[in-house]
Amino acid sequence: ANLLTDVLRESNVTARRAIFGIPATSSFITLVNFPLLGDAEIKSAVPFEAKKYIPIPISEVALDWQVVETDEAEKRVSVLLVAVPNEVIAKYQRIASTLGLELEAMEVESFSLVRSLLGSDHGVTAIIHWGAVVTTVSVVDRRQIRMNHNFGRGAEELTNAIARSLGITLERAEAMKREVGLSERPGEREVMGIIAPIVDSTLADIERTLTNYNRTAKRKIEKIVITGGGASLAGLVDHVARHFGLETVVANPFARTIFPAFLQPVLKGIAPNFSVAVGLALRQIATT
Repeated sequence: ANLLTDVLRESNVTARRAIFGIPATSSFITLVNFPLLGDAEIKSAVPFEAKKYIPIPISEVALDWQVVETDEAEKRVSVLLVAVPNEVIAKYQRIASTLGLELEAMEVESFSLVRSLLGSDHGVTAIIHWGAVVTTVSVVDRRQIRMNHNFGRGAEELTNAIARSLGITLERAEAMKREVGLSERPGEREVMGIIAPIVDSTLADIERTLTNYNRTAKRKIEKIVITGGGASLAGLVDHVARHFGLETVVANPFARTIFPAFLQPVLKGIAPNFSVAVGLALRQIATT
């Protein structure tokens, strides 16, 4: 609350209505199949089925769900379950209250990413949200999340490895990550040699998850979007594209917004860091 107070003051923000993003690591998202049932029957069955997937008592979470697919041929309904611990919700409510903000909604970040990055894209996309400490992968089909998985590795690990191996400050290591990264140019391969094994290990974990998804899904993953602070790693897009053999792009959440032309260079540089924030901002106004 103290940090946000400073941010709001220094940026001259006057709005008092807020939507908070909940990290995917503080939530449980899973796809569950039911027999063909009506909405009322699904609503009654969800709490009982959720107990099989959520590692804490149902009484201690806020539970929501939505039907993502009805398959008449196989006589099943696919339902996305989302649960957030009550203590997490209470924490954000306390922060909003301390700031004097009107908390209009809370949303798991994975859903914000879908809204800001995919627009009207109805294909099958894997969103890799490469955060500082955790990497989250969401598979989205027709703008509906079909799979969500967290990995306990993030971009901070790369910065620490560079700093430790080269005996430099974290600030300099961060700059080298963004400027040199996975470059194979002579004279820059030392940095790649440090971080490539870490990146490849993370990609191997992601690949196993995506392979499992493709094994059972009717529609296969066609594209990868990389977002989060880790997306700023130089050479990452080409590296990921080669690894998976799929079209790979860096996230641009500002593609659906209007802004002065002179801001283009600035926004291009910071875009992946604002994917969640833009998605939250679009929540009240986006129709597609």
